[in-house]
Amino acid sequence: MSDTSRDSLNERLARLPHEVAPGANLWPAIRARIELEERRPRPVVLAACLAAAAACLASIFTWAVLRRVQAPDGLPAVAGVATFQEPGDAKYIKARESLQLTFRERLMLLEPGTRAQIEASLAVIRHAHEDIRQALLADPSSPVLEDLWQSTLHDEIDLYDRVVEATQPAVRT
Repeated sequence: MSDTSRDSLNERLARLPHEVAPGANLWPAIRARIELEERRPRPVVLAACLAAAAACLASIFTWAVLRRVQAPDGLPAVAGVATFQEPGDAKYIKARESLQLTFRERLMLLEPGTRAQIEASLAVIRHAHEDIRQALLADPSSPVLEDLWQSTLHDEIDLYDRVVEATQPAVRT
């Protein structure tokens, strides 16, 4: 850039006013428009509010009816006694112990970083399983919690299976 262009810019800046007075006060016109909009009834908003309230009431009624149907009077007393312990079948216990033993042996074959990730995943599954069991003790008639509890049992077994399969020695033919 040349100095003449810089001087002309400085001169232009010097000619600008140092203060600019605001235009007319616009607030009274804004306030009048707001008050006009507030006074108008809004049938669409009113209808939407009524529809939302009706939907909420219908949902509450449906929930109450379904809850009553799913949990007859005798069920909470029987379900409240449930302990939600691990399956006690002897065949299941023996198969699980065998799978856990193989899992532990094969886990040692993996890299330390991979092993740590698998053990962390197993800890998360077991923690979730226990949390869901505690929630079931508080709400024994919940089919959702029962399904989640069963799912964590399956997740643990699936993890064992995946590690055992991934570390299976190659079969030579």
